[in-house]
Amino acid sequence: MRLNKRKIMDKLMLGVISALAVASTIPIFAIIINVYSEGARQITPNFLIDPPPPPIGGKGGGIGPALVGSLILISLTLLIGGSIGFFTGLYLSEFSHTRLAQYTQMFLQIMVEFPTIIVGLFAYMILVAPLKRFNALAGAIALSIIIIPYVALNVREAYKSIPYTLKEAAFSLGVSAPIAYLRILLSAARRGVLTALLIGMAKAAGETAPLLLTILGTTFTYFGGLDQPINAIPLLIYNFALSPYEKWHQVAWGAAAVLLTIILVIFVISRLMVREAKI
Repeated sequence: MRLNKRKIMDKLMLGVISALAVASTIPIFAIIINVYSEGARQITPNFLIDPPPPPIGGKGGGIGPALVGSLILISLTLLIGGSIGFFTGLYLSEFSHTRLAQYTQMFLQIMVEFPTIIVGLFAYMILVAPLKRFNALAGAIALSIIIIPYVALNVREAYKSIPYTLKEAAFSLGVSAPIAYLRILLSAARRGVLTALLIGMAKAAGETAPLLLTILGTTFTYFGGLDQPINAIPLLIYNFALSPYEKWHQVAWGAAAVLLTIILVIFVISRLMVREAKI
């Protein structure tokens, strides 16, 4: 009798846990279905190229300036934040015994949970206020600061996963440390490093709060220089969703579908790379 009771409780708890696991995925699928049901029909080749339509009158329109702006910001962010994050993660992996590495890792873990709006305010104070204008470089700097901990911590794990015997073999060739780390060992950790950069790219692509204080957003004009305002897809979604114009609401839904597609593609690629990683 006692054994049957334990079996019943075991099956009951297994059913409850399974139901909660399924329930946790419902909001994700609900968001995906809602965004694509409202925004997928807006996406056409012209939608990705043309500037937004005027709020009243006019036909067509798209997210061209915002898409170009997002691509530029993501490229600059990977160039700045990705480089700093990569070398920081490499240092944390190979010199983890030092006090500086321990404190650096602690601060990076704090930065992961740091409010991004404060990062935007910092970029505003050092780049927007002195130049007296919103600009693309300020947005890229803010996004770079945000992705550094994500890239660094994942690069650290990528290099730490390399077997010690392989590291010994690399240095036994008599090459310098930079060549050993950046050519020989990087080839062994390349999937983990690329995954770290993809995670940083996804984080930068979806941020809105720091862009409100740095790039301002140019609705109808394309990129005019690093010292000029620029638009981005998350910022366009925010501004158009709050507008009273139905036409802009439709553009916002289409932009949300484009942004979600970018994030999902990055996520799928990163998962496949992690699954196939072999050393």
